[in-house]
Amino acid sequence: MLVVAARLLLRHWPVLVALGLAGMAFRGAALWAAVEVSDHVNWLGHGLVILAPLGFLVAMIAMLHVLRHDLPNAERVSSSTAPADATTGRERRLIDVATSMVVPFFAVYVSAGLLAEDVAQFVNEAGVDELNQIDFYGTGTGPDFGRVFINSVYLVAGLVLAAWVLRFALGRAEKRWRFLGFAILGALVEVYWSANAAGYIDGEKAAVKDWLLNRVAVARVTGYYDAVVDRLGPLAQPVHTVTNWLVGLLGSVDAVVIVPLAWITVGAVVLGHKLAPAPNFEHPWLARAKVVPKPVARAIGGLADDVTSRFTAFFEGLRLMVRAGLVPMLVFALAALLALRVPWLVSAVWRAVVGPVDSDTYVAWAPIEGAIEDALMLTVLAVLLAAGVDRMLRQVSSAAPQGSPAAPTTAAPA
Repeated sequence: MLVVAARLLLRHWPVLVALGLAGMAFRGAALWAAVEVSDHVNWLGHGLVILAPLGFLVAMIAMLHVLRHDLPNAERVSSSTAPADATTGRERRLIDVATSMVVPFFAVYVSAGLLAEDVAQFVNEAGVDELNQIDFYGTGTGPDFGRVFINSVYLVAGLVLAAWVLRFALGRAEKRWRFLGFAILGALVEVYWSANAAGYIDGEKAAVKDWLLNRVAVARVTGYYDAVVDRLGPLAQPVHTVTNWLVGLLGSVDAVVIVPLAWITVGAVVLGHKLAPAPNFEHPWLARAKVVPKPVARAIGGLADDVTSRFTAFFEGLRLMVRAGLVPMLVFALAALLALRVPWLVSAVWRAVVGPVDSDTYVAWAPIEGAIEDALMLTVLAVLLAAGVDRMLRQVSSAAPQGSPAAPTTAAPA
């Protein structure tokens, strides 16, 4: 897998680096536009912040599509026929399973601290913009910092439900008018609700941790531990060292486990989404609900079919990882950890070459340096993903997946 990744990097690095830089340019432009627009239309600026991660996701999708032609197994899967989409009735495309990509992608984006970085940059720049507008003479309203994510679990739950319904409606509209713009708009809807959910979960982590630490049971366990360690004498320091190591290990689960596996899931969806079989759209629980009018039952069943279809490629990606085995996944996870350290390596080399610089110069250059570092990181990660997914696809039967573009799903609503 590592040899294949090295070969892909040597053959395609100019195109991959260009795509990575384009993605970082889009990310920076989205954050800049969010600051400017939010001063006039709050909710629109909020939406532009959520578009910033697309710089990473779309760049990675484009890189994997470039590399696909050099991967025999991925190319074979790409040329096969996918099952019909539940809502549109046409052959399932990558954009139809955007949910299967954005859910693991935002797991990466949150765990790697990139979402917090976007929000911090937005709040910082918007804050400076607001502070520059403070009316010290009392004739204005003063600064407004309420510009970022939804922070209510009820609003997030309502947003997710509304987004699913809107996505279903857009799919029906595309089926009727055959206009690709509905599918693109639907993908943006999925990005919007996924980003808000990820932002809410990330924001609640600290609150949950504080809540746990303030529980009586946790305080008692901590007290027992301190009492035992105090009686160990010279053994106290080794026990403290082992305990701190275990706590640090648990704290690094996101970086060591979640981020690599989420990235490989994104790659499996992009390159192997056609392998996912058509879901079984049967709702016996709905058929037994005699009190539900038939039009309402059809609408609810259609919505359930649509949501299930959006996630089918995600679960197929997880199955591919299970089939690949433990050793390849561990090798990929270790290689991905090294790839995620590329920004640190580039920064260290740059500091060694350039040496100390004036602070104003550093502030001006830092965004460009960060974009270059992230583009190189995506480049290395893309070849690792492509090689890893191609190895996983090698273990899949060469038979085409079930279904055809012209064959509608059996129980999908008319």
